[in-house]
Amino acid sequence: MNDFREKKNARLIMAIHGIQNEGGVNWEEKLIDALIHHAEFYVPMRTVGEGEEKKPAFAVVQDKEKNHFYVLFTSQEKAKQWPNSTEGSAVFSFHQLALMALDDPRISGFVIDMNSENFILWRKFIANCIHVEQAELMGEVPVRPGEDLEFTEPLGEAKELQEALTEYMRDDQNVMAAYLLGAKQNGKSFNLCIVSHKGSIQPSFANITTVGNDFSGGVPFAVMSNRSKTAEDAIKDKLPFYRRPFVV
Repeated sequence: MNDFREKKNARLIMAIHGIQNEGGVNWEEKLIDALIHHAEFYVPMRTVGEGEEKKPAFAVVQDKEKNHFYVLFTSQEKAKQWPNSTEGSAVFSFHQLALMALDDPRISGFVIDMNSENFILWRKFIANCIHVEQAELMGEVPVRPGEDLEFTEPLGEAKELQEALTEYMRDDQNVMAAYLLGAKQNGKSFNLCIVSHKGSIQPSFANITTVGNDFSGGVPFAVMSNRSKTAEDAIKDKLPFYRRPFVV
């Protein structure tokens, strides 16, 4: 039987081979594009718990450094060939898997096609893909966490922007804290709101982007999750302009 998902993942496999054999930014961008727009994965499942507490869970593997990874396969045949694949598999998009992984601090990333490609996507790269996807959804140039991203004080008159964002965030239970910085990447300067959140980035980030653009005073505006090393380093000595009050 033909596996249409294996054909759908052909671009992903090509990008993986390109990175493994040549490397470089071009292949990395092709990998991100394939993950965001085309890839679907077979994910082996296992049962955890006893009795009424039994529930399905993703199969997880551990490396020598005790990093934990979700196991993903690009075809049904490869999933069946994995020795530990005894309870079947479920199909998920990259977006679905990325959000679940980023919501679980125990997960360090994904390993794609164990025993063949053995290609690892680390948590930082997964978060970067989600930032790119979010920016595309908003029709913006994506902010890519990395060494070429420089931070400054907020650009322009930021008081009105912070007040508008705070007013929105008070009603968004997903937002725990937010920081406003100036940033520069690829020669472009903009204000960047780094958001600490407890759930999925959607729809919060879309709403924050809308508010930010409405009150940016003409300064380009972007949003980034705090769940990347780049964001963590940028805000470690900063005070948030908004923090959700602790309620007993």
